[in-house]
Amino acid sequence: MPSARICSESGFTLVELIVALALTALVSLILLQGVGLTTTGVDRLARRADRLDAHRSVEAMLRHTLESASAIPTVGGEAGFVGKPASLKFLSLAEDGGPGLYRIELGVDQVSATRSLYLIRRLAMPFAEPRAQRSVLAPRLRVFDIAYFGAWSPADAPVWHDRWEGVAYLPRLVRITLDTGDGEERPPIVVRLWNAG
Repeated sequence: MPSARICSESGFTLVELIVALALTALVSLILLQGVGLTTTGVDRLARRADRLDAHRSVEAMLRHTLESASAIPTVGGEAGFVGKPASLKFLSLAEDGGPGLYRIELGVDQVSATRSLYLIRRLAMPFAEPRAQRSVLAPRLRVFDIAYFGAWSPADAPVWHDRWEGVAYLPRLVRITLDTGDGEERPPIVVRLWNAG
């Protein structure tokens, strides 16, 4: 009996060590599971923030470009503003590409397997360099729709139209419905055209 007492006084028994190791393994497993869940949550949050940032960038670009639309009737035989349900062409006095009058085209690329939203900017002068700047604003589109708010004649009340063609002045508002298929519901982008009559 004296030897049993010496063993218990000098350290832990084998059963105590096994229980301690089992508890340590259980706590480590719980901590690792928590770290894994946290990492997954942070990754999901980062992806959502990236999608939101990309959408806000597209919205800011669309607003900036549309707000610079000019009410010049025609240049080189082309109408100053031609609005269709899925495309838009207009003149702009934007200075971010250098001073001058630009023809802006906004539309959907139907050629590729996935539809994409593009913006083309080129100088509108007949003697200008024909080179155009093409930017892809949204590489994947599920829904893209444009509507125009205004009156086609002074006697009419302003309403929403799906086209704005053959009118000598700009619409008051342009509404763009844009869905990239990322599962996020966003309100339409409504832009006031400051140069509208």
